[in-house]
Parts: sequence; structure tokens; C-alpha cells
Amino acid sequence: MIFNSVAFAVFFPIIVIIYFLMPSRYRNVWLLGSSYIYYMSQEPYYLILLLASTISTYFAAIALDKFRGRKISMRITAGIAVVFNLGLLVFFKYFGFLSEIFNSKSDFKLVLPVGISFYVFQVLGYTIDVYRDDIKAERNFFDYALFVSFFPQLLAGPIGRAGKLLVQFKEIHEFEYERIRHGLFRMLVGYFMKLVISNRLAIVTDLIYGNYSECSGYQMLLGTIAYAFQIYCDFASYSAIAIGAAEVLGIKLGENFRQPFFAVSCQDLWKRWHVSLNAWFRDYLYFPLGGSRKGKIRKYINTLIIFAASGLWHGAAWTYVIWGVLSGIFQVSGYILKPIREFIIGKIPFKGGFAAKCRKIFSILLTFILFLISLVFFKSTTIESAIEIERKIFTEFDLSTVFSTSFFSLGLGSLNFMILLISLFLLLVYDILNERTGDAAANILKLTKTKRWAIYYLLTLMIIGSANIGAAQFIYFDF
Repeated sequence: MIFNSVAFAVFFPIIVIIYFLMPSRYRNVWLLGSSYIYYMSQEPYYLILLLASTISTYFAAIALDKFRGRKISMRITAGIAVVFNLGLLVFFKYFGFLSEIFNSKSDFKLVLPVGISFYVFQVLGYTIDVYRDDIKAERNFFDYALFVSFFPQLLAGPIGRAGKLLVQFKEIHEFEYERIRHGLFRMLVGYFMKLVISNRLAIVTDLIYGNYSECSGYQMLLGTIAYAFQIYCDFASYSAIAIGAAEVLGIKLGENFRQPFFAVSCQDLWKRWHVSLNAWFRDYLYFPLGGSRKGKIRKYINTLIIFAASGLWHGAAWTYVIWGVLSGIFQVSGYILKPIREFIIGKIPFKGGFAAKCRKIFSILLTFILFLISLVFFKSTTIESAIEIERKIFTEFDLSTVFSTSFFSLGLGSLNFMILLISLFLLLVYDILNERTGDAAANILKLTKTKRWAIYYLLTLMIIGSANIGAAQFIYFDF
């Protein structure tokens, strides 16, 4: 059962209706049972792993509170919990990758349990927070189990923090029309991004990358740009649906995307893209390594480490590691070249608002180009194919192919291509409004009734008309 399935369209309204009708003291148990049913719909046996992570960290946290002040006991307890949960993740996600590294041939194959990368990081964050005494251990097992398994965020985040989520599960959430309306509209926008935009772009990117040996440099560049918007719309759509669904139930999840393609630097980009994961690596890896407190060289090394780790988190393949390292190199380069960049900008004779806008547009384009360079490795299945694609983009950019390539021949056809252009324009308007106001949905909901319902009908009709286009699964389910 995934968000864009008929099963979820039946499941979610039932969960919400019963949730608000039942006495408040039973609501968390209802949500917990519903979350387990939701997870078992993917694969029943993987519930054992989810329970193992939940139980191990629940008792570890209680032990940490009990051992408070006894450093050795606390370190042993936290270490056991961290090693056990990381061990689950490493075994199921990286067994084949490690076997390849150590030249160990094995026919033993493991299927990656969906969501394990997300809920393992969530329980590890909770354990570390208790160890640091940032929060106290949760004594109510049902509340803690719900924090780990809350179905809107369970399969692909956002990665929640106990300090912000657990307290919400202890509150009574009543039926509030404005909050529910806002949450439902966030879900509607999410479905629009996934079904109308991402699934159409997937047709283009799969066609181009599936035939990269026959494509020109221009066509590969076009495919890479399409993939950048595809993966943004795909993952941001999941986050929007998750955030909206949780909001309907009265739970506020953290934002996971903040208009990343408006970023003016690589550092700015990673503050906007997959916010919960990057914040996790910052708080639980970058800062413990010393962050920027031990000099510039150490700061650069720590930055490369967390980006390499982020690449490995995304997948058990060298292409993901290289993607992460490249992203780290671009960010470190931004740190190093910042004084030179500011010096050059200071020498530009043009001043005023127009010059500032030009500099901003240039910075956005440069950041996007660097993102595309690294993204080739993220999309490619092998290092060799990624290098070949990069070579084509930089050395085989034949202008004749620009005029000979028909957009209508990229698997969409004229009608779907026009729908894609219109939907991308609508997304641009929505993201600009989000960038300027911080909450585009709230501003749209303030429009007159006629304008609001026109938007509702337009998005809904486009979603219904796109229901059978492209792949159903979200890209980040593979991570």
C-alpha cells in the first residue's frame, strides 16, 4: 500500500474518521495498530525488524536514564543499541556491497526492507538524544512505538525527532476544519507533483538514460535536467503527502524540501534538499566529528565525510558514494572560493537591485549546473556509464542535435508534453509563492471561494488524468 494507490485512498479516510470519533485515550493505540497494518501491507515479515528496532531502543533509552552519571555503563548501553540497529541496516542494505568489496562470491540475496534506512536513523537519533540528556527516555511503550512507526512518515520520512514528535502524541488533537483543509491541500499538491509531473518526467529520463550509448551530449543533458526535476517532484511529493496526512491527524512533521532549485550555493542547496536527513548528519555526525570548531582543514574533511556517508546511505553502490563525494567537493570548493567570489563581485561596476538580481540568477544557475554534474552518478547504474554520460555532455554537445531532437519523440507525445509544461509552470508559481511567504498552501486557501475551487478542480482533474502514467512507486523507496 503506497500513497498513490487505491488501497490508501480507502485506508486513510477510514483511519481519520475512526480516529476522531473514538475517545482520545485510545487514539494512539489506534494509530499504532493502523501503522503496523500499513507497514505489513508492504511485507508482513519485515514488521519483525521494525519491532526489533523499537524494542531495543525503548529499553536502551530507559537504561540510559537509569545509568545517568555512570559514563561507562551509558556508553556500553548506547553502543549496544547503536551497533544492533546499524547492524540491521548494514546487513540488509549492504551485504551484497560488502561482499563485492571483499571479493566474497555469494548467491545469497537480500531484499531491502522498505523504510529501514529511515526508521533506523530515527531510533538512532532518539537513542543519542537520550544519551546526551537532550530528552528523557519515553516510558510509555505505545507512544514510543508510534513515534517509530507513524505511518505517514514510516516508509520515506521525513526523519522525525523525538523531542518534537513524542510530545505531540501526548496531546489531544480535535477535529479542526482549517488545519484539516490545509493538510488535505498539501496532500493534493503532493499527488500533483508525483502523478502529473514526476511520472511524466520518468518516461523521458528512462528513455534517454536507458539508451545513453546512442544519445548525443545535448540529449543526455536534457535527460539529466529532466531527472533533476523528476527526483525533486517525486521525493518532495512524498514528503508533502506525509506532512499533509499527519497534519490532518493533528501531528506536525518538519518540512523536508524548501525550494532547493532556488539555492544560490551548494551549501544553500543542502539546507533545502532532504532537510531532515541533512540535519541528522549535521547533528549526529558532523558536530561530533568537530564540525567547524577545529579549523578550516578539519571542517572540509568533516564535510566530505558526511557527504560520503550520505551517498552511502542512499544506496549500496559506488555511484552513490561518488555522488556524495562530488557534492561534498562542490560544497568545500564553495567555502574556499567564497573570498575570491566576493572580491570579483565587489569589482563589478554595476550596482543596485538589477545587478543583485543578475548575481542571484547567476548563482542559482551555477549551483544547478554543479548539482546536475553530480546527479549523473546518482542516476547511472555503473561508474563506467556515468563517466561516459559526463564525457558526452562535455565533449559531444553537437548544436545540430538541438534542432533535430523533437521533444515529442521522447516518449510523451504532444499532449502529455504540453501537460508537462503547464504543470511545471504551475509548480514554479507554487514554489515562488512558497519562497516568498513560507506557506503557499495557506495563502491559496485565503483566496476567494471561486478561485480556490477552480484550483482544486484543475489539480484534481490533472491528477485523475495522469493516474495510469509512469511508475507507481516512489524513488526513495529504494533507499
